[in-house]
Amino acid sequence: MSKKEWNGMVVLVILIALILATPFVLQSFRKDNAIDGKEFDKAVATLEKARIAIGDNKIKAYKKAAPGTVIELNAADTTKLTQLNGIGASFARRIVAYRERLGGFDNKEQLKEVFGVDSEKYAGFQAQVTVDASLIKKIRINKITFDGLKWFPYLSFKQMNAIIQFREQHGEYQSIDDMRNVAILNDEILKKIKPYISFK
Repeated sequence: MSKKEWNGMVVLVILIALILATPFVLQSFRKDNAIDGKEFDKAVATLEKARIAIGDNKIKAYKKAAPGTVIELNAADTTKLTQLNGIGASFARRIVAYRERLGGFDNKEQLKEVFGVDSEKYAGFQAQVTVDASLIKKIRINKITFDGLKWFPYLSFKQMNAIIQFREQHGEYQSIDDMRNVAILNDEILKKIKPYISFK
């Protein structure tokens, strides 16, 4: 092998090593944030506005619920949700999408976590809604994979990974108290996720 070929081989090996190392280097600089979906929801809201702007510009009249009617949040579809005061098709879709990420609502105050539902909007319809927490789709924490957990909005990627790693190293969780042994789960997080966890 000539010196020129040898130098070419060395450069090629270095380039391959750099290409293989790039994802790991980039990942170490990436900030790990809790998945709250705010940016996603903003994008959805922007797209909804654009869709309405290029549509036929007809204003849909949604049939509102009769006074005294109460809508159960975990079973309602988007059509039912548009009967609430101040809720149109766009907000109804956001509420359903957030409910799917959660697995269901544990209490109606969680509606304020939906992008665009501020305290004023919430006050306009909160008396019209109720929650049946028995309809929540629980997370089987002793069976779930990282991919199955990654859309749950109350945990960061680091917390999800720690939950799964701890389970693999120490065995199945028996109760929420066992999850206190995961160092990066504090009492506030455990209180939020408790209604969504199944230990079966």
